[in-house]
Amino acid sequence: MDQQQLIEAVKAPMDIEAVRGLFLAGSYGRGTADDWSDVDFIAVVSEGQERMVADQWRAVLQRITPIVFWNELPRGVIVLNAISEEWLRCDLTVATAKDFGRRAKNLVKPLIDRDGIYDGLPDTLPPKEPDAGTVQYLIHEFIRMLGLMPVGVGRGEYVTMVLGVGMMRGHLEALLMQDVTNPDPGGILHQSKLLPPEQMQLLASLPYPGPEREALIAANLAVAREFMPRARAMAKRLDIAWPEEFEAATRRRLASTLGEEVGRAW
Repeated sequence: MDQQQLIEAVKAPMDIEAVRGLFLAGSYGRGTADDWSDVDFIAVVSEGQERMVADQWRAVLQRITPIVFWNELPRGVIVLNAISEEWLRCDLTVATAKDFGRRAKNLVKPLIDRDGIYDGLPDTLPPKEPDAGTVQYLIHEFIRMLGLMPVGVGRGEYVTMVLGVGMMRGHLEALLMQDVTNPDPGGILHQSKLLPPEQMQLLASLPYPGPEREALIAANLAVAREFMPRARAMAKRLDIAWPEEFEAATRRRLASTLGEEVGRAW
């Protein structure tokens, strides 16, 4: 069974009165799916029927193909993840009409639509703007992690520091993603389609150190040299107060423990 066969197979057994609408979302809703895509569904259901529809969905999937992984996420609405024995991945969000969320016609495709929900959607959503709260968090957390470098080095926790470099790279990636204007960008495994080639090349060029003292220090600073000026520019653009005292204290801490050149490395 492939993704298209799954989509066709679920329509008839999910066409029950409690399901007011069944939509494709994600890459299949946007029309950007490839051979590696999972299938995202949204079921719009009558009030009070969420659990019944969730149970119906699990039974339907089990009849179509053996399910080897099942998970329910607590997100206010019911979100169900499933993986078949062939590693076909599909997710279902079960929501009432009021929880359908910000959707647009170019982001979903109707499979069942009893109430004309699709016709009431806008054609598109406005471009996404950077979130000031997220950017502020990234800035403060990045500086905090820089300040923890002497702790890892002092204790010789080089394996843990490898993980820390990965987290700092993740903060840089998250900062770059703040400028992606697509209102429905998809998951992290779409990143190369969302960031411009020069930013993907930047991320690829950053070091992936092993658990060695000097390599880890150099990697932290390499990421900092890319993150900090971009973060400062974005903070100015979003009118976020830059944590000058926190950054200055962190520079002094690095200089006193790892050397003057480390304290002024970005």
